[in-house]
Amino acid sequence: MDGLTLLGVAGAMVVLVAGLLLVVRAVLQVVGVQGDSMTPTYQHGDQLLVLRRGFRRRLRVGAVVVCLPPPGVIIPDGERVARSQLIVKRVAGLPDGRLYVLGDAPQHSMDSRMFGPLTPDLVRGVVVRRLRGLDQPPSSPSASRDGVRGADRADGADGADGGPSGRRG
Repeated sequence: MDGLTLLGVAGAMVVLVAGLLLVVRAVLQVVGVQGDSMTPTYQHGDQLLVLRRGFRRRLRVGAVVVCLPPPGVIIPDGERVARSQLIVKRVAGLPDGRLYVLGDAPQHSMDSRMFGPLTPDLVRGVVVRRLRGLDQPPSSPSASRDGVRGADRADGADGADGGPSGRRG
């Protein structure tokens, strides 16, 4: 092949990879855990892979979701309001098409026991797996906390500590 053809192939590959990255980013998101509301399942510093599109069929009892609290509910992050109002919770029930969400550590969790069930439009995604803890090497497993951290954060919102990479659990 001549130089011009190789340049064209390389350019096409760059465009293909960039397009693929955009599609993946629209579908998946990495969030970091901050807080203790989802202990022992997730611990502070864990990073979670969240499915942002096409997750509605995964909304069932037992699923872990990243969602917004109901309007008017503010999630504290220690002494201040958390930077992100996302929270990470487990679906405990689906009454009347709404989601009753709970933290795995009730003593550290602001959840549906306090603010009631959530409407499905507040759900931003479903956790598909824990990638790793921030303080752990990539190959080492770790427990995670209740918040979300990384590209975005989510909190459980109990005022004691943070949630995922931006929120408390």
